[in-house]
Amino acid sequence: MNDNQLPQNQSFVQPSNSYIDDYTPPADTSAAPILGSLPEMAQAPAAPSAAPTSSQEKSESIQDQNVFFMLGVTDGTPEEREEFLDELQQVIWEDFLENDVDLLLTEDERMQLEELKTKPDQSDLQKQEAMIVYLEKLIPDLEDIMLEKALELKEDMFKERISGMREYFAGQQDKLDLITQAEKEAGEEKWFTSTTLLNTVKS
Repeated sequence: MNDNQLPQNQSFVQPSNSYIDDYTPPADTSAAPILGSLPEMAQAPAAPSAAPTSSQEKSESIQDQNVFFMLGVTDGTPEEREEFLDELQQVIWEDFLENDVDLLLTEDERMQLEELKTKPDQSDLQKQEAMIVYLEKLIPDLEDIMLEKALELKEDMFKERISGMREYFAGQQDKLDLITQAEKEAGEEKWFTSTTLLNTVKS
């Protein structure tokens, strides 16, 4: 997210990060991601508020934090939020194919996966479904790998938010002190405390 423009209570926009910068969404919008609902990204993503639920308030785990809460996003329709989560899932999937598959599969297995990826007369969704079924047979902990990548993406976006806010509030020491404290809390894996503190920093 571009925190230089929207440091707090941001409008609903795509965050900028290494995964998303290198990713172009497919033209076929019917090819929705099928990697699950990514509950670690957002609890009840259709809710109007980005604040965590009462069950989350005592958890400092990054997995339990709502991604919209962490990014300071307080607007956006349920459809926009759902689309955002879908695109994050697709980013994770594309990154997995680009950076992880070669390390986990043999050459023959990779060739078979490529055949599924390029199979004619199938939609992108059908191809992705077939690829996931195939990979699940070869990689028992595929779901855990995807979860870890999702958490890394969430952390990267949060750190970029901090970086953008630090630039935006340059020269305003009181706010910089709060941002520094929020960064310290994040470094100690206190993600709820860190996000709550960061969300108090306003223009």
